[in-house]
Amino acid sequence: MKFQSITMNNFMRYKGQNVIEFSCDEKRNVTVVLGDNTVGKTTIAQAFRWVLYGAVLTERGKQQEDYQLLNNDILAMMDANSKADVTVELVAVDDEKRYRIKREIHYTRAYPQLIAKEFYKKVSLEISEKDDPNAGISVETEKIEEVIRELFPKNLSHYFLFDGERWNDVTVNGVRENIKESVHTLTGLSAYQAAIWHLKDMGSHSVIKKFKGKISGSGNMYDNLEKDRNRMEHEIEQCKDKIKNIEINIQNNNEKIEEVQQYLLENKNTEILQAKYNQLLVVRRTQAERGVAAYKSLVNLFSDKAYMLFAKPMIEASVKMVKSVAGERRDIPHMHQASIDYIIKTGRCICGTPILPDSKELECLMEQRNFLPPADIGSLLGENVRDWLYVVDPPADIGSLLGEFERTGQRWNRQSNSVYDDLREDAQNVDQSIRAYEETCNQLAGMEQQMDRQTDFAEKRKMLKYYQSENSKLGVEKGTLQGQILNFERQIERTEAEMKSQEVRSEENKKWRERVDLAEALYTRLKNDFEVKKNKTFLELNGQIQKNFERMFNAKDKRIQLTENYEIQMLYPTDVGFREEKNLSEGEKIARNFAFIVTIMEYSRNKKAEQIGVEGAGDTLPIVLDGPFSKLGDKNISLIAKVLPEVSEQVIIFMLDKDWKYTGLDEYVGASYYIEKAADEAYASIRKVESDQ
Repeated sequence: MKFQSITMNNFMRYKGQNVIEFSCDEKRNVTVVLGDNTVGKTTIAQAFRWVLYGAVLTERGKQQEDYQLLNNDILAMMDANSKADVTVELVAVDDEKRYRIKREIHYTRAYPQLIAKEFYKKVSLEISEKDDPNAGISVETEKIEEVIRELFPKNLSHYFLFDGERWNDVTVNGVRENIKESVHTLTGLSAYQAAIWHLKDMGSHSVIKKFKGKISGSGNMYDNLEKDRNRMEHEIEQCKDKIKNIEINIQNNNEKIEEVQQYLLENKNTEILQAKYNQLLVVRRTQAERGVAAYKSLVNLFSDKAYMLFAKPMIEASVKMVKSVAGERRDIPHMHQASIDYIIKTGRCICGTPILPDSKELECLMEQRNFLPPADIGSLLGENVRDWLYVVDPPADIGSLLGEFERTGQRWNRQSNSVYDDLREDAQNVDQSIRAYEETCNQLAGMEQQMDRQTDFAEKRKMLKYYQSENSKLGVEKGTLQGQILNFERQIERTEAEMKSQEVRSEENKKWRERVDLAEALYTRLKNDFEVKKNKTFLELNGQIQKNFERMFNAKDKRIQLTENYEIQMLYPTDVGFREEKNLSEGEKIARNFAFIVTIMEYSRNKKAEQIGVEGAGDTLPIVLDGPFSKLGDKNISLIAKVLPEVSEQVIIFMLDKDWKYTGLDEYVGASYYIEKAADEAYASIRKVESDQ
């Protein structure tokens, strides 16, 4: 993609119509616009952003409404009945098509105040064949913004519309744009993310969720199962949201911890003690990781097998009771305590014998009463067991059945003993890990006291321990939530298994279940492929960004790397390894950012070239640079500038006239312009500089 021209009419500093035609030559692919400070270079860069996205890039503390787009001279000449318009037209081409984007706003004046009032605005997009621009087709109004963002993704605008003064805020903290998502878009990974999201991760609107909604059950059981599954899926989403917030808090605490640790490291007087201290920090971190692993093993084993320990006493009692009641019996069959109580109350046995107080007959009845239910539950059990045994098999087989029952109890006993041994071993591992960790903590505390006596850093230590303690609590909370998610996922698997068993009764359900299974298989495959490609991309980018940094800057004692969120860190060497440089100069920030943008653009171009199988044929977005070198040294300007024409098909630069001679880009320039502004005028004009060649 290349820009052919931009036309501004009454836009900010530019009164009337001003046109810039950009070089589209393959070899001389640089267009330069020179001018002094405050004459209007940034205004042209703002025109690009406004025509594409309908907004200008704001400075910190300002809003869009703080920027007046209508030229001040035009506004001053307007009366109450006057009207004026602001328009910007951008023409771009690729290998086949020509795109003409035009955005306009019409104004009146809130007379007598010098304020422009918007009363009409419009954006238009015309697409034509590259070789026949007069046969263009207008895009429908409601689709224009979508098409523009497909051609020039907004989340990539900070890469190809480079503002040297403001880009730092974007790269360091990811506040204004999600850098990770931007990189994924530029490198093609966002397509995987979109597919994964569409299949399952967008909740109730996902493909899998809609397919599942087509499956219907017969009866309350299926409906209840579906409600349970939906409830557990909702619980999982809530847990994931909480984990995201926890991870943000942990990251913020880690940044504060690193700042304090760096401060403490830089101010230690005893190098040997500090080295030992750093070694112990590594040991403690390893011990903590081992302790967490041992704890997880214990929790998982307890969760899966602890029921066997709780059931062991009941199993042993059951075996003992069955053995005792299955042999000879002391009770009268089918007799109950109520029957004995009735005989005693009437004072006469069913045989006619009188039952007198303190008689031997009464004593025998009371003795028998103790062997009957409910006083003796064994009698009731024995009666039921014997009745069952006589029904199942003849009395001759009672012994074998009891033997099998006893052997089952013995097997259960052996398994529960094995579980107990495993639990005890895991518990011992956890205990040992805790003791080792505490011992290391005590050693560190002693060393800290020794270092604090030399340097009064007690308050810093207090802050450090506070953030570490908070992270420890957050880590436990995160682990608990992850355990809940795992438990819910297992329950969902069991629930869906039950649902499947009922679904097969309907041919329609079978059809939708097959679609669900296929979509879930595709989801799993895409997610696995995404993780592989994401990790590969990250490693390749991290390697390439260091190479570009070395060839673009004279900084032999420093290096840069990407974090997992694609934030850029500059590192410097210490006696204990590389540490992040927090206090960067403005020049270092620009250097870091350039290494990043060049790496991203270069990587994207190479990947596209691989896809079409033609070396160097990968298409890229043009790079528009506003004041890119103002805070760099002369030598670094030259090193950076010579790389830019190699990584992009088109480079457009707005810069100070005094800095141009250091770029060494004269041989790459296909079009050159100069911004002029008279001292007594409030507007600027653009003059094309004719080439000597």
